[in-house]
Amino acid sequence: MPSPENKRARPPAKARKPDVWGGSSLPVQIALRGSILIFALLGVLGVFFYIEQLPDGGKAWGEADLEEPIRLFTSEHIRALRDDPQACLAALDGSNMSYENVTPRSSTPECRWQAGVQISGSNLDYAAPEPPVASCALAAALYIWEREIVAPAAARHLDAEVEEILHYGTYNCRRENGSQAGRWSQHAGANAIDVSGFRLTDGRIVGVHRWDNGGADTAFLTEVRDRSCEIFTGVLGPEYNDAHADHFHLDMGPWEICS
Repeated sequence: MPSPENKRARPPAKARKPDVWGGSSLPVQIALRGSILIFALLGVLGVFFYIEQLPDGGKAWGEADLEEPIRLFTSEHIRALRDDPQACLAALDGSNMSYENVTPRSSTPECRWQAGVQISGSNLDYAAPEPPVASCALAAALYIWEREIVAPAAARHLDAEVEEILHYGTYNCRRENGSQAGRWSQHAGANAIDVSGFRLTDGRIVGVHRWDNGGADTAFLTEVRDRSCEIFTGVLGPEYNDAHADHFHLDMGPWEICS
């Protein structure tokens, strides 16, 4: 009789996988699997048709509609207009903005723009000396910003309506920070505006330089700065650096910053 040492150990029995189909026959399993796939497909189609019924701003594949409220994909649609001048001008034409097409005033390649416009009528007025010249994408963003961000913030905090946007201008053929070298400013392509304050219908002026004065003015300016990031790619204010202590810089450039 062989000794226990010479006996070969038997491998442990493998655990059997549970039969999720309950031992059903092959045709039944095929039918069950097919039913699951059909229900999954119906679910996907249901979601697709639900999204398709949403306004354009709620769809990733929608087009910019400047008369819509800010929705999930509004900022993406506005940003897409930067590279599609024809679609951008069509979006402006579909809004109540009044504008004239303008051509660049500089021969410097970095100081030219695509589909530049001069805003003559919008949701809010812009201060003198002249209506701002803007790239089409900036004009589209400003149109939504005036109605969906500035006006509601004023109603919430100031008990008055904004009548006029005060600003330091849009177009300026220069590099960033006025330096002699380095990256060109978004102002060089009329793709940015420096907003210095807001004139209200009751005569008050809320200047950005009063950013940290406290009270209703500060609440209003803070909300405008914070929510501007929902539309513009570049938002710089007094908290960014001393150079922006008295204005909001708003641009539609390729770099995202909210400060």
